[in-house]
Amino acid sequence: MLRTLLFVTGASFITMGCTVETTTEIDADVGSQSDADDPSTDESGSGSEFAMTSENTKVLFVGTKKSGDSKSGGFKTVSGSIGVDGDSITSVNVVIDVESIFSEAEKLTAHLKNEDFFSAKEFPELKFESTKVEGSGDVTITGNLTMHGQTAEISFPATASVTEGDVKLNGKFKV
Repeated sequence: MLRTLLFVTGASFITMGCTVETTTEIDADVGSQSDADDPSTDESGSGSEFAMTSENTKVLFVGTKKSGDSKSGGFKTVSGSIGVDGDSITSVNVVIDVESIFSEAEKLTAHLKNEDFFSAKEFPELKFESTKVEGSGDVTITGNLTMHGQTAEISFPATASVTEGDVKLNGKFKV
């Protein structure tokens, strides 16, 4: 569920003899400051923080088996923040409610929630916390992805746009 991003999970799942590679796409358009829930100044005293919500952020995925069969889906409940200083994104933090997963088929959705994949009852959240954002426009985001009780550092390319309080971020990654 990750490796080319804006946000969701990463590194092929090998479960019960089946390998699935997932490409995840995150698309956040947090809107203008007048539309946001009062962006706040960050701890350093400069910059702003914009809220990522289920209304302004989409987390979608496509899972593909070795056979080439693919299924798409996503997560309905997303929260987090994007830190901004001037026209640059400085941080990205996302929390995804695993129970909010959906897919093309109810049976697949139930399977993804169970212990074969996400173990949603035991591990109810996926988290990404950036440690570094490099560049402007075309950026590379590095951070810690916590999924299924394990944390791994990942990096992925994204496209970022910050103009007069309007923040947009789109990225993809493979997991």
